[in-house]
Parts: sequence; structure tokens; C-alpha cells
Amino acid sequence: MVRKERAMFMSGLSESKQTNVHLKNVDPATLQIIITYAYTGNLAINDSTVEPLYETACFLQVEDVLLQCRDYLVKKIHADNCVRMLSIGDLFSCVELKQSAKRMVEHKFPVVYRQEAFLQLSHELLVDVLCSDNLNVEKEETVREAAMLWLEYNMEARSQYLSSVLSQIRIDALSEVTQRAWFQGLPPNDKSVVVQGLYKSMPKFFKPRLGMTKEEMLIFMEATSEWPSDMGQVMAGPNHTVVCYSPQAEKVYKLSNPPGDLQKVGTLVTPDNDVFIAGGQIPLKNSIANHGKSGGKQQAVFRSVDSFFWFDAQQNAWVPKTPMLCARIKPSLVYCEGYIYAIGGDNVGGELNKRTVERYDCEKDEWAMMSPLPCAWNWTTSVAAHDCIYVMTHDLMYCYFPRADTWVEMAMRKTSRCFASAATFGDLIFYIGGLHVVSNSGVRMPTSTIDGSSVTVEIYDVGKNEWRLAANIPAKRYSDPCVRAVVLLGALCIFMRETHMNERAKYAIYQYDLELDRWYLKQPVSERVLWDLGKDFRCAVGKLYPSCLEESPWKPPTYLFSPDGAEEFEVDGEMVSLPHI
Repeated sequence: MVRKERAMFMSGLSESKQTNVHLKNVDPATLQIIITYAYTGNLAINDSTVEPLYETACFLQVEDVLLQCRDYLVKKIHADNCVRMLSIGDLFSCVELKQSAKRMVEHKFPVVYRQEAFLQLSHELLVDVLCSDNLNVEKEETVREAAMLWLEYNMEARSQYLSSVLSQIRIDALSEVTQRAWFQGLPPNDKSVVVQGLYKSMPKFFKPRLGMTKEEMLIFMEATSEWPSDMGQVMAGPNHTVVCYSPQAEKVYKLSNPPGDLQKVGTLVTPDNDVFIAGGQIPLKNSIANHGKSGGKQQAVFRSVDSFFWFDAQQNAWVPKTPMLCARIKPSLVYCEGYIYAIGGDNVGGELNKRTVERYDCEKDEWAMMSPLPCAWNWTTSVAAHDCIYVMTHDLMYCYFPRADTWVEMAMRKTSRCFASAATFGDLIFYIGGLHVVSNSGVRMPTSTIDGSSVTVEIYDVGKNEWRLAANIPAKRYSDPCVRAVVLLGALCIFMRETHMNERAKYAIYQYDLELDRWYLKQPVSERVLWDLGKDFRCAVGKLYPSCLEESPWKPPTYLFSPDGAEEFEVDGEMVSLPHI
């Protein structure tokens, strides 16, 4: 018996003497779900039942149901319902739900402030949102527009809140053009006086919103750690970390590592700047296998997983979402027409998983199986262009049409390569680098390029269904380039790791000039900034908040130290003194 009913029937209240008790404002179907749960332990909770269940559980004070509903609602928060979840959390005094919903409102503010639910927010909740430093807005004009839309939604009733609402706008952050147009357009009445008074009372310097501090960064998943741990003879795999590099500030920041020592994941940054990882493998506890001769190093045994995480940039934390339907290693993640697709995977058991295509609905937090890949390929690379998905491997390319759920073979490339990197730029798809291999075996083919690695660049014209060769990657001869194609600061670029002869690994960003068909050095990356990331890292581009990340201070690598103990060493052709701590 729940708390409220126990008090009703066992504490001498009038209901304790009645044969029938009428519960007002309780939906019979919802009450039946709670009664069934009390007898069976099974709670029929889904998108259609969770909100009435939560309301009824609050009224009846059924703690177990409340907790399950809260956890379900928190997990299901997204851009389309976060404002409503904020109001529900506030109505029922649920701190966890309210905080999670508010973070999503702040993160998706440029999208949600036009929603009907936002315009119906209470005055208290609106002010709480507008005063937040964490709003993901690049311009204060967005906050001003949101405030004015809320006021104008019911100006007669809300005019009393004019001062408290407009005082949340950081007026000095508005452009001079916006300020002048705004004030000149106000009628000569009390409202104008209020706004002019607010303007004069604003401090000269304002604190920028979180979105104003965003920087476009290169995100490196599974980079070799700056200081690999010494694990002796037992190796649980490479010591990986997640870092990001800001080309503007030339700084490196650390992101929190995926939970559970997760490795070999698929990575995606959506157009809305949401970062997701999917699949991968985790080491099994207390399960070490010896793959070498006696005395050799041992390695952990791994298990493929179906995990799926979203990165909360404010909290620098990975938030679990509904897992995929199939466990896979390194699936290709693509965002197309509002959905996320997980395509294929490398080194997974069975042909079926290599062909598997799943679609994730961000609003429903659900996965669904789609039409599988035509073939069970390894090492596929996928991109989205013109509301379609293009999957490439070897010299083949297939196009997936989401609305028809069908695959169509497209023009073949001029070279057969795997492990390549691809990126979409306008109407073009760039397929860059990689290795020549024999069929699907993974055996390298001798090439006429450099040391077995391909520097080939091919460009696909989506409108013409044609491939053409472009200028090669600007790598040195006899080097072993590791190339990642990205769209960075509005340009098609590559991030390249290059090892030449016995030299240490060097990093640089090159930009492609489409008109001249040539690559030019955009930015060398100093050893003083970025350590050796290894060759297994994957790269994506996203806008992150430096203030929410831990800056990784440069530390001189051990190979720079002189054996005679000298405190000077050479970096980037210059003599540098060992920093004193």
C-alpha cells in the first residue's frame, strides 16, 4: 500500500470507514498500471504512459514509480520536449528532471525559443533560463528576440514583467545597429522609459554567454595518451585518451574518456554540434590472454558492445542513450535527414553484422533496422550528401536513399583503397589517402607512391555521378602519412600525421584549393602543443566550450631529455629550456 492510501485507510480518516473511496483526478487506466505494478513488479512505462504515470505517482506518492518515471523522462529529453520537461520538473519539484531539462534548453536554445512550449513558460522559469550564463547562443540578439517573443505572446497580461524580463538581456553584448534600431522603434511611453533606464543601468562590461565562447576544434578519439601507463607484462590494450585541438588558440584540451575503457567506437558530430559515439569494445575483467611466446606481453580479451553515448559539452561527460540493436566495432556513423545511421563495422563476428544498418530517432531515443548493406565489407567509410548516404570501400560506392530505404550502386573510383578518410564539401565528396589492398583480405598491394601508403585524392561530383583524380596529399617521399579529412573553419582540410625516415611524428593541417587543385599548409602543429597521438586515432570537428574543458598543459616528452641531464633540448628547430615546476 502506498503512503497516501496507508494514511487514508489506517489513520482514522473518514475514508477508513467507507466501503468505496473515490479518487478524484486519477485516470483509471493509469491507476490500473500502478496496481498491476504493485502485484507483479512490471511497470508498463512508455512514451504515452510516462507523463500520466508520473502525475498520478506524485499524487499517490508511489516512490518506486516516481523514480522509474523520472529516470525514463530524463533519458528521453531532447530538443523537441525539453521545455515541456522543464515545466514538468518544476511543477512536481523534481530537481533531477528540472536540471537535465534546463541543460538541454540551454544547449538547444537557438531552436527551442520559438516553440509554443517556450512561449507558454511561466515568468519564473523564463527568467531562470534567460539569466543563465550557459545559453548556447553566439549572439545576444537571440536572447533579445526570445524575450520579446515571450512578452508579445500575451502583451496585455505580461506587460507587468517587462522590466524583469528585459533586464536579463546583456545589452552591451548587442551590436550597435541592434541597439539603435531597438530603441528608436520604441513608442514614447512608459515602456520606452523602462528600457532606456535598463540600458543606462547595465554594466559596461558583460559576461559572455557560453555559446559566445565556442571554438571549432579537432576532436581526436582514441589518441595515444600523453603519458602511457606502465602496465608491465599485462597490457589491456593501448592507453587511449580523448583530446581536442583548437587551431585558433593552438591549445589542447582533454575530454572525459568514454565509460568502461570503451575503445574502437564510431564517432559523429551532427550539424547541430552534438557529439555521439557508438559501438566499440571493452576489456573483460580478469580475462587476460597470452598471444606471444613465453615471456611476451599479454593482452586483455575484449567484448564487442552495442553502447551509444551523447556528449554533454557543459558537463564534459558522456550520457548513455538507448543502445544499438547489434554490437559492433567501429561502425560508420552518419547524420542524414534528422536521423543518425550506424552502418556496418570492422572486425565483427559474422557477415550479418558487417552489413547491418540501424537508424536512430533522436526524438524517440529508439533504434530501428534498415535495409542492410549490399555486401559484407570491411573498412567502409560513409558520408552524407544531398539527403543521401554514400558508403565507400575499395573502388566501390553505394548510395542509400533514406526515403525509399534502398541501396543503389554508383560510379566506381579509379583506384581501389581501404582505410581512407572521406568528407563532404558542398556538392563534392573527397576520398583521401588509405591503403591499396587485395580484395577484402586486408593484404597491402605494392604501390608506386610511398612506402605502401597511398597519397591519392579522388573527388566525386554528386550531381554528375563522376569521380576524378585530384592533387596528391603533400606528404614527403618514404613517409607513412596518417590522414584525416575534415571540414574546418569553412574549408576542406586534412589533418596529417607524418613520420619520415627516422624522424619523430609531425602534425600539420593542410587546406585544399579547389580552383587551383593544390594543397597548401594552413597550420603546422608544434610539438610544444600536441604529443604523438599514434596512428589509431579518429578525427572529427565540433564546436566546444574551452571553459568547460580541462586544458592540457604542454609537458616535454621523455625523448627530448638529454642523457647527460642538460636542461635544454631542441623542439621545432629551437633550443628550449626545461620548465621549472
